[in-house]
Amino acid sequence: LLQGMDDAQVRSAATDIFSYLVEYNPSMVREFVMQEAQQNDDVSSGSPEMCTWFFGDILLINLIIEHMICDTDPELGGAVLLMGLLRTLVDPENMLATANKTEKTEFLGFFYKHCMHVLTAPLLANTTEDKPSKDDFQTAQLLALILELLTFCVEHHTYHIKNYIINKDILRRVLVLMASKHAFLALCALRFKRKIIGLKDEFYNRYIMKSFLFEPVVKAFLNNGSRYNLMNSAIIEMFEFIRVEDIKSLTAHVIENYWKALEDVDYVQTFKGLKLRFEQQRERQDNPKLDSMRSILRNHRYRRDARTLEDEEEMWFNTDEDDMEDGEAVVPPSDKTKNDEDIMDPISKFMERKKLKESEEKEVLLKTNLSGRQSPSFKLSFSSGTKSNLTSQSSASNLPGSPGSPGSPGSPGSPGSVSKSTSQMAAITTK
Repeated sequence: LLQGMDDAQVRSAATDIFSYLVEYNPSMVREFVMQEAQQNDDVSSGSPEMCTWFFGDILLINLIIEHMICDTDPELGGAVLLMGLLRTLVDPENMLATANKTEKTEFLGFFYKHCMHVLTAPLLANTTEDKPSKDDFQTAQLLALILELLTFCVEHHTYHIKNYIINKDILRRVLVLMASKHAFLALCALRFKRKIIGLKDEFYNRYIMKSFLFEPVVKAFLNNGSRYNLMNSAIIEMFEFIRVEDIKSLTAHVIENYWKALEDVDYVQTFKGLKLRFEQQRERQDNPKLDSMRSILRNHRYRRDARTLEDEEEMWFNTDEDDMEDGEAVVPPSDKTKNDEDIMDPISKFMERKKLKESEEKEVLLKTNLSGRQSPSFKLSFSSGTKSNLTSQSSASNLPGSPGSPGSPGSPGSPGSVSKSTSQMAAITTK
């Protein structure tokens, strides 16, 4: 229905049917396209002219691309729809992977071999010079659609699109569109390059440096002047990405080749930051020992050895009563570094409180001996050693042979007083 169709309504209906098929089962459409190519291999095995004619007119995907390019609608409504269907077909996210074969490998190999040149034909035809050959609105819209699909391929495809871009010099052709009078087309070209730089692939970086592909971007930035618009912000963001991600090869390339044109830009610190990165890189190359020392300090500046913490915790938990000497526990090595004044100040305060408490206990003891009785509340507050002394003293004072009783045998000067009192005290203490 699509081939040779002049009726717009019938072509629109055929496009709708095809879109339903692609949305329902894209793998089925891809399988049909590859079977179609396989069945016609014998016919296309002749001359290259015959192969180009055959695949250009017969293959379903090339037919879709042809109708997309030749859309007569000023707004390119049909082209936008067909481009969305084509992006669905080349999307690896909805491709199947079985034990015997991988749909992604087979279909992408087929697409880049037989269909990609048909898609990029308008782009290559319009960028043969330093500026676009045709710069009308409809052509700019079509090229923007093609660039959108190519950007999608850069993001989701791997070596297929990389080989195609480098071998066909696609990026240099795309950057010609930076000179377009249509800002949206120039931004599409810049977005395409930004997606390539975002991959941080050294193959792409070497290709960019070898072909000096920053020159169209710098020219567009200088031609934009001091105007604060989307073009200005997008270009600065691309250089800022190179600075933040520290892409060394591109940083050196930009500073060595375009610093004189960019050094006067001072309303942002992006380019001065790139120059600083470049100088630091040169310094590290000149002093490799300094670079290694910086890396060591950066890795260990705020890091504490985990083994030190484990040793301290093990020493703390292994401390028992046998390790106590004169009322002090064994201090871990990390605690020995504390200030002596910070340690002795709480101990001196504790000793003062202890002396005050002992003086109060002596006063209570005297009152108890005088009154001959003792309140139970004081017994709870005394320590065990104090209660033993009180019991010994009160019991010894009431015994007939105590030194305090007049005329007792244990009074001073009487023989045997020491031995009797000592035996009585021992018996009381033992009891």
